[in-house]
Amino acid sequence: MNIQDISTKKYFVFDAFGTLFKTSEVKVELTKIAGDKTDNLINVWRNKQLQYTWLRNEMNQYEPFSTVTRDALVYSMRLNGIADEKVFDILLPLYDTPQLIDGAKDLLRALKNHGKTVAILSNGTRSMLDNGVQLTGIQYYVDHILSVDDIGVYKPRPAVYQMALDQLGATVEDLIFFSSNQWDVSGASVFGLDACWINQYGETKEGLPFGSVVTTKSLGDLAAYI
Repeated sequence: MNIQDISTKKYFVFDAFGTLFKTSEVKVELTKIAGDKTDNLINVWRNKQLQYTWLRNEMNQYEPFSTVTRDALVYSMRLNGIADEKVFDILLPLYDTPQLIDGAKDLLRALKNHGKTVAILSNGTRSMLDNGVQLTGIQYYVDHILSVDDIGVYKPRPAVYQMALDQLGATVEDLIFFSSNQWDVSGASVFGLDACWINQYGETKEGLPFGSVVTTKSLGDLAAYI
């Protein structure tokens, strides 16, 4: 697939966190508690969030992303020798109160103006996603919110991408999936979807299997192809 082919798609499905949503900056507040361990606390927490979803998939031990997020933070705090429970109050609400990535609203508006169907497909809980859509004001542009809560497994399991097709009544040929997370793009494209990697963080390409994937630097860059 070429990036010019995006305009031929009918269903535009987006990952949520890191792709449409970003979490607010709390580093200054967190540093008052964690000091020079702040960066490691955050990095380990976010890495363990993903790792725990993948491991739970393998063990068939699904828990909602809110639980996984807390478990990952508990581990990171323990690893870094931090016991102050104020950390929970600072970090855990971030996924319920996200902000929009630059260019997201303009792109979603353009898609709706062109009669496209827009959906979110995320590992986040339904509550997280509903809150994010409402707080950021994109409820007018998003037709469907799809959470892995509905099937009890996490991306990149093929069942998640199949859920998107089933819930939308779409065919593989009609749908394109967008994510800033390479493992997610890999999973979707290996499943058989056309995918677009939003490389807004300037990452090096991973050594993962990829199917039909195009790459762009930002959501704003996509407007020209709608």
